[in-house]
Amino acid sequence: MLAELGIVTTGLALICAAIAALFGAYGALNRCDRWVVSARNSLLFTTPLLSIACLSLVVAQLTGRFEIQYVWSVTRISEPIFFKITALWGAQPGSLLFWSWMLSAFVTVAVLLNWRSERRLMPWMITFSAAVLTFFMILVVLYENPFARFWILPGAAQPVASVFQPAAEAALFFPRDGQGLNPLLRHFGMMFHPPMLYGGYVGMTIPFAFAALASGQLNANWIRATRRWTLVAWSFLSAGLILGGRWAYDVLGWGGYWGWDPVENAALLPWLTGTAFLHSIMVQERRGMLKAWNMFLIIFTFLLVILGTFSTRSGIVASVHSFARSQIGMPMLIFLGICAVGCLGLWAWRWTRGELASDHRLESLLSRESMFLLNNWLFMGAAIMVLWGTYAPLFTELLSGQAITLGAEYYNAVVVPIFGAIYALMGVAPLVAWKRASLSALGKAIRAPLALTIGTVLLLLALGTREAGALLSYGLIFFAGYTVLWEYYRGVRARMARGESLLVALNRLFARNRSRYGGYFIHLAVVVIGIGVVASTVYQQETQQTLEVGQSITLGNMTMRYDEAFEAVADDGRTMVIANVSVFRDGQYVGQIRPRKDFFGERATPMSIAGQYTTLESDFYVLLINHQGNRITFKVYLNPLVNLIWWGGVLLIIGTILAAYPDPRRELAERVAEARAPSSLQLAGD
Repeated sequence: MLAELGIVTTGLALICAAIAALFGAYGALNRCDRWVVSARNSLLFTTPLLSIACLSLVVAQLTGRFEIQYVWSVTRISEPIFFKITALWGAQPGSLLFWSWMLSAFVTVAVLLNWRSERRLMPWMITFSAAVLTFFMILVVLYENPFARFWILPGAAQPVASVFQPAAEAALFFPRDGQGLNPLLRHFGMMFHPPMLYGGYVGMTIPFAFAALASGQLNANWIRATRRWTLVAWSFLSAGLILGGRWAYDVLGWGGYWGWDPVENAALLPWLTGTAFLHSIMVQERRGMLKAWNMFLIIFTFLLVILGTFSTRSGIVASVHSFARSQIGMPMLIFLGICAVGCLGLWAWRWTRGELASDHRLESLLSRESMFLLNNWLFMGAAIMVLWGTYAPLFTELLSGQAITLGAEYYNAVVVPIFGAIYALMGVAPLVAWKRASLSALGKAIRAPLALTIGTVLLLLALGTREAGALLSYGLIFFAGYTVLWEYYRGVRARMARGESLLVALNRLFARNRSRYGGYFIHLAVVVIGIGVVASTVYQQETQQTLEVGQSITLGNMTMRYDEAFEAVADDGRTMVIANVSVFRDGQYVGQIRPRKDFFGERATPMSIAGQYTTLESDFYVLLINHQGNRITFKVYLNPLVNLIWWGGVLLIIGTILAAYPDPRRELAERVAEARAPSSLQLAGD
């Protein structure tokens, strides 16, 4: 009954989503409130239906219903319950179902929270959201249905997979066990990394739908409705990127966390343009400028989400992260083309009619507005460089028949300098006034952060840092950090002058402008991440040696001693070769780690799992490369400050929560101002 329940609920969800898209469009075009309400109700039904479908699949995975092809392909009896649950998104059909459920849940929450406050934006928001959900449900139901079952036909040597009974005489086939989850996905981080990344992807659908180019609501009202949803989606995407880096660091066994892999880049691209959008809308909120640019950014971000989804699920890019080639590539490409032509065409039409004209002009090149605009150019420049590096092999092969692959050297040459400029701008922009600033005023404001930065660089030089690139990078990063701290200091000092205590002043500073000071906190998190990236990249040490029992390897101030090796069999049937390694820091014993090599499928698929001794200062990372009896080849890395990347990710999420936290007083003032403003668009029945 689990398969039948899943087939019925996904089919009904597809029908409800399609009805919502059609009714929403009809109600919006004819300004008929009854149709919009019906569209909303139909859309709200999709979440419980897809929840039942996902729950049915999880129960089937937990109970070993191997007659369901998807369950057979991603689970096996001996697997831990944890992996049986996370197998829901362990392969393409289940991940598409999970993706659709997340999209439905996001849209449902957005509709329920904004139905009254943003009623005029609802018709087209529902229409666009439902249309996107309809497309993904078509993929689930018609192309990659996770509830297809195995059937045996009379006289057939092998079972066939089909959603429905292929012939009257066909009988269900019940395998004894399944294949099990992909070994690369058997990691605790897989509980969180895909859901976070999917949350970022589907979350970008909400601001895209709220942009409502078709509705004519092109003033700053849609900014208020989208800013918090963009922050939520951006935080999910940020967490997904950080967790993905941690997964690669723990599982892929190469001592790093970011390799400019096509799938990594596919997630980075909407993060870059989404970051640009979050900065750019502040200019529209404050000055009524960059309306056309903001609309373009959110459309482009959504298109990058669909492009990344197409790339990873169509098989056009080779990556350990991507899914196998399937039939959904062409439908996704067609959907991407329709979205690009339709939305960009509508945007161009609005622009040529002057409906996206700015309320004010840029008054000075030295102003907060110009700093935000430069920020946008830098993020877009980085996105274009990453976009070209990711898809250059595909385009060059199509044009010349020979694929040109751009590796890490390309990205280090063109993208890293752009990020350096972004850090420099993070240090300058908060100190520049709106409308027009003077060089003398900027010079006074920049004096303290610049002095602290110079002092820090000189201290690093005195402590032995000699690499010019590292000193320059640290200088730019610390300059951005000191600027944020200086802004906090000035704000707190002004409030303390009124008699407030330090904690009260800091709390009220955030309460007065959460978006501003929460954004500064995000900048601090990015500073922490930047320090970790520079240190672990420039000063990473590595060596590879073959040892007998009792022999040692020294790297930096860390030493490892190989004590013993043994084989073991895990509960899920994999064979493990494990080495016991003692770790010494500055000659003092600090602990023991166990690097190992796991073998799946009769030792056909080995995986190297690092043993790690972790401190805030560094990560001592040991890999078991090869073994011959008691002789083992180890590869050892010393990664300075790498853990600042993960801690910076935590701080980034905290900062996003602070920035997105509702400010009732500000929202009330905005709604009062909106109510007083005349509006030419009302739904019949409002």
